Amino acid sequence: MIGASIDSPKTNTAFAEKWGLKFTLLCDTDRALVEAFGVGKPDKPSAKRTTFLLDPDGTIRRVFENVSALGHADEVLAAAREVWGG
Repeated sequence: MIGASIDSPKTNTAFAEKWGLKFTLLCDTDRALVEAFGVGKPDKPSAKRTTFLLDPDGTIRRVFENVSALGHADEVLAAAREVWGG
């Protein structure tokens, strides 16, 4: 699992520490990922909260848009089980 944010490394580090994140959090300060994945908000310096579930070959299998943190991990885990079985 990898996360990405347009925030600075300092901000991302503080966020990861506050919430005890145990995965890589990329700093997309140049918005390259935002543009590549089409999740930019028009006329706003932010990105849409979106989760992409990829299979082992790198193919995007599911896209979760307008993500709300509450219950989202369970939703993604269920979808991952559908993709990989189990």
